[in-house]
Amino acid sequence: MRFTLAFGSRLRPILDLVFPPRCVYCGRLGDYLCETCRAEAQPVGAEICIRCGNPLTQRGLCNQCRQDPPAPLRGIRGVFFYNGPIAQSIRSLKYHGVRQLAPILAAPLAAYIQEHPISIDLMIPVPLHPQKQRDRGFNQSELLAAGVTRILDLPQRTDLLQRIRHTQPQAQLNRVQRLQNVAGAFAPQHDARLHGETVLLIDDVATTGATLRACAQVLQEIGAGDIWALTVARANVSTVLDEKPLTLSPVEVFLLWDAERRSSRDDPATLFI
Repeated sequence: MRFTLAFGSRLRPILDLVFPPRCVYCGRLGDYLCETCRAEAQPVGAEICIRCGNPLTQRGLCNQCRQDPPAPLRGIRGVFFYNGPIAQSIRSLKYHGVRQLAPILAAPLAAYIQEHPISIDLMIPVPLHPQKQRDRGFNQSELLAAGVTRILDLPQRTDLLQRIRHTQPQAQLNRVQRLQNVAGAFAPQHDARLHGETVLLIDDVATTGATLRACAQVLQEIGAGDIWALTVARANVSTVLDEKPLTLSPVEVFLLWDAERRSSRDDPATLFI
């Protein structure tokens, strides 16, 4: 099975000539994710927690982040909800080797970066454990970041961060278990060093953000400046808006004010923060 997935993904371009691609969600011939199904993708939107990125009834700070913000991450953002055609596309990419979905899913990541005015020096895809990457034949996060690079010419670095411990799948774990599961799972690569650069972590799905947070902690240790995270999809978790006054830095206050100003004049660009 492991050999078949890695080998089969390399043969797929040849197979496409004989068997034209079908939409992984509806089965329509012509593309791996048809235009109709792409239109069904549900954007997360602007009504989110400004730290963890989870959806709220109104933009603000959720109770969880007031108690335990995802530091050192400045913020986590997801483009779409993890359901319907987006969820199926991610599963098909990861578990069925349909690599042709990577540039399709990378396009909305690039669009999100373009629409949100934040200076990014480099992208770092969340690494897989070497054994898992050998079994799968690729790292889906690297493919997504490569797709963004082709569109925006943003550099991708895969020589800074590594996964040193194999972890059990996060899907069936609660928030505390997820944090424990990835503790110590990442480390800097040999002689890896940053000098205050703004880093954007790229991954396919975020739920609690535990994996992204573990990566960010290592990047902070080797000298990263601001660290953000962007994923194709966000799995919805229960969050509650904290009605207490926000305690924000002057920069965050300005960014929230500017986001409201843009919204009030129907400006489609909204900020990461």
